Amino acid sequence: MQETDFGRVVAFTDGVFAVAATLLVFAIDVPVGDHDITGRVLDEWPDVLAYFLSFAVIGRFWIAHHQVFSILHDFDRRLMALNLVYLSLIVLIPFPTELLGEYGGETDSVVLYAAVVGTAALLGWGLLRAALRFGLVEPEARATIGPTSSGMLRPALVFYASIPVALLSPVAGQLVWLAMIGGRRRA
Repeated sequence: MQETDFGRVVAFTDGVFAVAATLLVFAIDVPVGDHDITGRVLDEWPDVLAYFLSFAVIGRFWIAHHQVFSILHDFDRRLMALNLVYLSLIVLIPFPTELLGEYGGETDSVVLYAAVVGTAALLGWGLLRAALRFGLVEPEARATIGPTSSGMLRPALVFYASIPVALLSPVAGQLVWLAMIGGRRRA
């Protein structure tokens, strides 16, 4: 693998993650008017909560992606294409985040958020599995990777599991996401 090409792939990927994380803040409105600014800022708490949730999600995805790319000895067009599909979901996260902040009590918002994040998590796991299948992982790293890479599948399972719960209760669906807190992530 040429170092420059790999560096460009990683730089592009990092840039997409940075843009996605930055876009999250635009869902938080700055209060307009000179009356009760504190009250108006407090009215934004659902958007602020959605921002922090998604920033943590994107941060976790970025760390996992970095871990996967740190064990590669090469990459090919197939892995680059899969990486682009994965990044398309990462950069989409601000959209359902804004819906969640504005309409967190609505089933559709919770289901869409869980579907986007769950699918991004599944594709992140797919990146690792594809790299293994294509022979792009360092030989010494192959031995340390579990057969199912279940640590990387956990976010997908949690977010997908929250969808049927959200169909019954959007708030309960969001509470399912708390299962992600404190979980260890391994490749």
